[in-house]
Amino acid sequence: MKLIQTIISPVKNESGFALISTLLIMSLLTITGLAAINTTSFELKIAGNERRAHQRFYSADSGWKQAGPYLNAQATPPSFVNTTLKAGDSSYDWDDIYYNIVRNFGDGGDKTTNAAFSTGTEDGRISNIPYWYRLAYQNDFPAIGFGAGYRDFQYEVKCNSNGTSEVVTGVRKVYRVGY
Repeated sequence: MKLIQTIISPVKNESGFALISTLLIMSLLTITGLAAINTTSFELKIAGNERRAHQRFYSADSGWKQAGPYLNAQATPPSFVNTTLKAGDSSYDWDDIYYNIVRNFGDGGDKTTNAAFSTGTEDGRISNIPYWYRLAYQNDFPAIGFGAGYRDFQYEVKCNSNGTSEVVTGVRKVYRVGY
């Protein structure tokens, strides 16, 4: 048996090619890694914003439910907050919700709805997010099945969470009136 050996001699014009190809591959991997980091950072910002938006929405959604206990605590339909005519009005316009407000956002008084939501005026906090709600009279009619003297009152509840998210819904409460 005869052993054949071949000697491989390096080609003179290929010296340094491995180094250049390695640097090129490393550069491509670095660029790909940086792009992945930027994409991940952007996605994390989006997820954080979405989480905060959901928290504010759920806070507003939970806050409007405070109107129910407020109405239940009233023995008679609550009185209107805005009893003074608006500037320029000569009489009440009952289609204007301004005159139908029975409870303002925060601690606002007559003719005030606390649009600025000053600190300390919130109705409550959910997950450390403040909320305010406004209760406005919409309509009332005889309450079916309750007998004489009972009326079914409809209210619009608008809850604002941190001045950024708002939920509007309607609630109804039956009160005995005229007794």
